[in-house]
Amino acid sequence: MGIFVVDGEKWKQQRKLASFEFSTRVLRDFSCSVFRRNGAKWVKVISEYSVANGVFDMQASHFSSWS
Repeated sequence: MGIFVVDGEKWKQQRKLASFEFSTRVLRDFSCSVFRRNGAKWVKVISEYSVANGVFDMQASHFSSWS
């Protein structure tokens, strides 16, 4: 059973286990890795336009999919 369908002591145990996945360190590490990965993509895009002395729409690029 999942954390959302149990009560009492079982809920406490599952909540305690899940709490480690939402610790400050885990969330910080995850967000930093996402930031680094997306930042590297931005650097590549901007560098390509810079080398070609090109112009690009920053807003359109920001809202496009980075997947």
